[in-house]
Amino acid sequence: MMRTKKALKYDEQKIRVIEKAVAQFSQHLMSNSKWIRLIETIIENTEDFTKIQFKKIQNDNIGELFINEDSTFEFDYWLNGFEGSNSLGGWLEYKEIEYLIFPKIVDSDNIQNLEEIKLIIEKVGQFYLEIDENELKLVCYKE
Repeated sequence: MMRTKKALKYDEQKIRVIEKAVAQFSQHLMSNSKWIRLIETIIENTEDFTKIQFKKIQNDNIGELFINEDSTFEFDYWLNGFEGSNSLGGWLEYKEIEYLIFPKIVDSDNIQNLEEIKLIIEKVGQFYLEIDENELKLVCYKE
């Protein structure tokens, strides 16, 4: 399928915006392979991960990731990002995510066990995690 010049120009512009935002950080703490290992572990433990939020590096918007036991590699997520599995819509490349937030309070009836989530994540590998009584944050970039 041929891409139109307009679509290619849009893609090139998006890449430039992402690269400019990434350049502001001195430490890049995640790789695509680390993302895939993390996502696969979340899928295997979806009963523990009921709400996952993210912040994009390009702006201050907080979105929600939609990962469940039916999420499939090369359909919902790929080698470099998610396809439409988020509340902000469209593609979400892993390198666009500044951090993930696992909030303790999901809604008025549900909470997440942050200590359990932390233990599950730590089994995947080394991550930069910050935890308090309200949320667990997985940091992807540091200044």
